[in-house]
Amino acid sequence: MSPSQVTVVAPATTANLGPGFDVFGLALKVPHDKVTMSTIPKGLKIEVIGLSAETIPKSVQKNTAGVVASSILKEFQLKQGVAIQIDKGILPGMGLGSSAASAAAAAFGLNQLFNLHLENKELVRLAAKGETASAGYAHADNVSAAIYGSFVIIRSYSPLEIINLKSPPELEVCVAYPIMPTPAHKTEKARSVIPKQVSIEKLVRNVGSAAALATGFSEGDIDLIGASMSDAVVEPERASLIPGYDKVKENAMSAGASGVAISGAGPSMIAIVNKKKANATKVTEAMKKAFESAGYSATAFVTTAGKGVHIIGNE
Repeated sequence: MSPSQVTVVAPATTANLGPGFDVFGLALKVPHDKVTMSTIPKGLKIEVIGLSAETIPKSVQKNTAGVVASSILKEFQLKQGVAIQIDKGILPGMGLGSSAASAAAAAFGLNQLFNLHLENKELVRLAAKGETASAGYAHADNVSAAIYGSFVIIRSYSPLEIINLKSPPELEVCVAYPIMPTPAHKTEKARSVIPKQVSIEKLVRNVGSAAALATGFSEGDIDLIGASMSDAVVEPERASLIPGYDKVKENAMSAGASGVAISGAGPSMIAIVNKKKANATKVTEAMKKAFESAGYSATAFVTTAGKGVHIIGNE
């Protein structure tokens, strides 16, 4: 018998990790969203509480969880409706997969609520639809990481093929972001600066870096992961959108980080740390100071790779 209510936790994620634009994603242990879904006679209702709740659309077609839920109800011809309460623990607009967490939670939660028996790849396909509400494009890197957990590679979008690798246990992730207003449809703006043509030299550099980074996760080599977080195509164009970008990278590396990159579309930046070789707290402090030297207050914290969306309660 299916439950009438289910509560799930969906993790923050960081995408790209440098060279893996729309291909690499990593789930983070913290922060996370908590999403509760309940069956109702008909229709869809969205409630948002938590961080910056007032900035998040409540209409079904503009909310990522709403888009996913609407698609699932239609595709599987479900006769009941759903009430969704999203408790935001992931600050929106920071490049930490806030919209993806809500989308992944909706796909996973409705799969449980209606006993649909869907595999993870199908959940990713459905969750990716929700990203069109915030990013204008159904990219799957964040939602894949949010559903599978740890590190993911989108090997192909058509057909959808996902590789899931464990993160090395000694890998820590330092996250820092400036306290600054982010424009509506920020991800769309960040995508608009991406060059339409790429030189062979830059392509070769990125393929090499991406292959080495994936190898680093496969072999548990944190130093190789960090050294491979080099993007010759997208990140150089997005750097100008992030105040103190160069100083953040410089400070993090000087403090012992293995590698640094923009998290998704930013403005968050991440540093990968091998905890056997460096102190992650010192790295986050150095990143925070770099943003502050650029004239912005900043938030910084240490986390690790996390597991995918999971149930914490049902009735």
